[in-house]
Amino acid sequence: MGPVNNRHRHAAWVFAHGVRVSIYLNQEHTMADVAFVVATIAVFALVALIAKGVARL
Repeated sequence: MGPVNNRHRHAAWVFAHGVRVSIYLNQEHTMADVAFVVATIAVFALVALIAKGVARL
């Protein structure tokens, strides 16, 4: 009976560890998404400033 309980404990630990890793990866993806949106807005702002400068010429 002992080895079976150990397998169940191991399976529970692996599942819990997987959930923590999954949460970490989701958070990592969210931060990457935020960085992408910020970078995209910055690029469009830069293009707008360049266009405004060219229009003055």
